[in-house]
Amino acid sequence: MAAKDLCENLLSKVKSSNLNFVVRETPYSVCIKVRKSFVKATNNHNNDLKINDEIGNNLQNNYDKLKSRYDDLMNKYNDLVEEFEEMKTKMKKENSEKNKLMDRMMKKKYKV
Repeated sequence: MAAKDLCENLLSKVKSSNLNFVVRETPYSVCIKVRKSFVKATNNHNNDLKINDEIGNNLQNNYDKLKSRYDDLMNKYNDLVEEFEEMKTKMKKENSEKNKLMDRMMKKKYKV
């Protein structure tokens, strides 16, 4: 079983335990603080949990979209850097050839 699956199982057990708890979750980690008391039965608490889950899901979706866009931009950037280096090499080669031709022309003209 993958670590992500184990974390999901642990989170679902904590959420269904009726214990007071606080969860801080990032794409890479989960921090759970459990208190030694039960949750008071209120609908507001359950609604808050649902809202927090929705917010967390929305944040994760936004992160995934931004990460994908970032990866696309980095690929385009790397392609442009490679193209730039190729152009620079080509220009150096052409300049070198032009300089050689100029030297030959000057030698012929002035017969040095």
